[in-house]
Amino acid sequence: MEFVREPKGVQEFWDECVLKGENVVRRQKLVRECTGVYKNEEALREHGDDLAYWVHNQNFNRESFVKGNLQWGITYINPFTVDGECAMTSGHYHGDPDCDEYYYGLKGTGFLLFWDGGEDFYAEKIYPGSLHYINGHYAHRIINSGDEVLAVAACSLPASKQDHQSIKEHGFPYRCYKRNGEIVWEKQE
Repeated sequence: MEFVREPKGVQEFWDECVLKGENVVRRQKLVRECTGVYKNEEALREHGDDLAYWVHNQNFNRESFVKGNLQWGITYINPFTVDGECAMTSGHYHGDPDCDEYYYGLKGTGFLLFWDGGEDFYAEKIYPGSLHYINGHYAHRIINSGDEVLAVAACSLPASKQDHQSIKEHGFPYRCYKRNGEIVWEKQE
């Protein structure tokens, strides 16, 4: 009987911070596909088929969105700007706000936005080793403000059923720009 086995996955914390193992799925988004994310959507065309971000995700119960089913994933965001606006994910709310989440900075620098949909909005710095607890009632988005790939690991519940549409329709109250090498936050009107 073989009772000592190899782990089901390996999270490398060196070089590219790769996630390898069983049931690891990769999905990606091109810059031109990021409609509803950036203020100047016309500028998306300037990036052609450039890769905006990609996700490696490990989930052992893909067919089920049962509470308690955990998944581990890494989001990688390339460094670029769209008309000065820093690279970012679309962001999302949790369809089930009882499902919280953790993010962990692996590589690069950036920000994690938090917004309760009302008055409470803030950003936390992301860098290697930073740990971020996300209350399921808060919308959140990752922004790459640095000059290298930003890699952020996440432990989440697929049962949260990410709601990207609400963000597309209403946006976040602030946008992050890089101008003359400096980070500038602009309030949305």
